[in-house]
Amino acid sequence: MRHLPRAPRINNIPIHPKTGIDLLKAGRDLAMKRFVPTEIKNERVKICQGCEHWNEASNRCRECGCQMRVKTSLTSSKCPLNKWGPYITKPE
Repeated sequence: MRHLPRAPRINNIPIHPKTGIDLLKAGRDLAMKRFVPTEIKNERVKICQGCEHWNEASNRCRECGCQMRVKTSLTSSKCPLNKWGPYITKPE
């Protein structure tokens, strides 16, 4: 399993150069109310909870530092270890 390069941490949360881009995408998803269906969110959470990087006490991923309750619900979000990817809907 590929790990992200060791990054500086703030409050034990890793901060990568890509963090800013990911936060902008998450903000856009929130502003545009782009959420995944409940079954997709539940599937993502289940994958995260089975991962060695899951921190149950904080509900965060130790690899990316994200708050998973939010991250798993957003369409553009993806796991940094490629265990799940963005939710893309096909145009009708």
